[in-house]
Amino acid sequence: MMPVIKSSREDAIEAIMREFRKSGYDAASLARLSAATGLGKSSLYHYFPNGKEDMAKAAGALVVALVEEAVIDPLTGSGSLKARLQKATTGLSKLYNGGKASCLIDLFTIGEAEAATPGLAKAMAEALLRAFTGVAEEAGRPKKDAKIIAERAVIEIEGALVLARALGSTRPFQRMLARLPTLLIGNAG
Repeated sequence: MMPVIKSSREDAIEAIMREFRKSGYDAASLARLSAATGLGKSSLYHYFPNGKEDMAKAAGALVVALVEEAVIDPLTGSGSLKARLQKATTGLSKLYNGGKASCLIDLFTIGEAEAATPGLAKAMAEALLRAFTGVAEEAGRPKKDAKIIAERAVIEIEGALVLARALGSTRPFQRMLARLPTLLIGNAG
């Protein structure tokens, strides 16, 4: 089957991100990235002159934008706590394909990906922690407790994604998303 030729750099970045999620950064060879994007190696270098490192930076920027749009913006936006959490859990489900897709934070901590995108995973984790902490504080949780609750939420999300992949079942991730509002805000909202 012939790959679909992508018409823009943005399309190529999305395909690269999917390949990184599927294979991992280190295993995503130029041949795989070329096949995933439908672009020849020379076209990839046209869009990404420094090769895979530029691809990782572009994919990382896309991931940050997706996390902000799907999770951070809803959590920090307007509306009731419950409504904002519902939008964020829907965003998390979409971002992780219902629990079928690999963790985006972890993707940028393994092997050469961290070197290509220094600080990216940390920045994403910190942004999630800030947003979750803010929601917990808004629900009336003491500041110290809110930080611990936020950490627990991120740990449970990440763990549920790993368990879902290991078991070949999205149920752990779906159960975690269902628990997330109660974990963060209890009965407030």
